[in-house]
Amino acid sequence: MSVADEAKSLIGGNLSGLAKQFKDSGLDEQVSSWISKGENLPIAGDQIKKVLGDETVAGIATKLGIAPDEAADKLAEELPKAVDEQTPNGTLEETPGSSGPTP
Repeated sequence: MSVADEAKSLIGGNLSGLAKQFKDSGLDEQVSSWISKGENLPIAGDQIKKVLGDETVAGIATKLGIAPDEAADKLAEELPKAVDEQTPNGTLEETPGSSGPTP
């Protein structure tokens, strides 16, 4: 599994919950930029650890076989892209069961 895959799994169908975590941590401007159309504002690895928690970041690091600080830095690069991909219309729309067309 790659860091990009881990970033996508963090979203895992609950993008609004993840966005709320970032907003509650004072990173409203950053997460809003990832959701909206336009340029994504950067985030630092330390901010990722603050929002997700050291335990979550350490778990991802263990899965990837890298140090927690490196995992946080890589998530800081990949998570904005993953959120951006999940919000192509520039709005926070949950898409339950978006694994294919509905019969």
